[in-house]
Amino acid sequence: MQRDELMVLKETGHKGDFLLPFVVVNTIMPDFYTTYPMHWHDEMEIVYVESGEFEEYIDLEKYHVRQGDIILVDPCTLHSFRNIENVRTKFRTLIFNFNMLTSNNTDACSIKYFTPFLDKMYISPIVISPDAPHYSELLECIRSLINAYDNKNNFFEIKIKAGLFNLFYLLFSYFLEPEIKETSVKDNTTRNIKTILDYIDENYMNPITIEELAESVNLSKHYFMRFFKKYMGMTCIEYINDYRLNIATNLLLTTGLQITEVAAKIGITNLSYFNRIFKKKYNMTPKEYRYNIDNRK
Repeated sequence: MQRDELMVLKETGHKGDFLLPFVVVNTIMPDFYTTYPMHWHDEMEIVYVESGEFEEYIDLEKYHVRQGDIILVDPCTLHSFRNIENVRTKFRTLIFNFNMLTSNNTDACSIKYFTPFLDKMYISPIVISPDAPHYSELLECIRSLINAYDNKNNFFEIKIKAGLFNLFYLLFSYFLEPEIKETSVKDNTTRNIKTILDYIDENYMNPITIEELAESVNLSKHYFMRFFKKYMGMTCIEYINDYRLNIATNLLLTTGLQITEVAAKIGITNLSYFNRIFKKKYNMTPKEYRYNIDNRK
């Protein structure tokens, strides 16, 4: 993977800009990138698996996705991914804000389709496989959007916006179904997880205790630890470390900070501990990671 591709990949907040809230990210695993911790955001994601396979966790459910699959991740949906050992995988992710499709002036599209979709009155299929009806039409639309973004020819912004409208025409025509209201139990679980993840996102640079995380969702420490492990598939400490390490690799890649400074930036004051958990995840030290990225052609 080229260095510029890695920089785009590691800019976890990169979702386009005000003029064009649309971006296509190229992800190759396991080239120094093997997992992405559970998170959520306002934008929608559409993932096309060009080759390989990996595990995607969406809305507390696990999916094994393979070459050719199209994954729909609705706005504000919990999601993460993890590579499968010894499998090289490449996928493209379209990330966009619905501001591209809605206008200040309310129209039929907003009232009949986009607002109900954002209000979760429609349910999207999570994974659309190559054998699904109308798959080829959807894939052609997605590839057209990717090509428009990659090439950036004259008037490409118009082509992308038109492509997104066509994409949702296909989704509403063939893939979306009216939503059956979820149980309040699942709603509360999702709400609690989002609260926890938001707290970690806002405080990862500081010491974080299990007690304060449990307090943020009004759970006892003991119940909180079981709750987190059940729905996240890892302990809270493992998640925090994973989250911090993703930020650390970005700092190693895009700044000239010393290793000790990188560790301090992500809330770890013990350098030996930082080196140990980093090597456990990436099979190399932070110093080796930076050297390999800088010298990778």
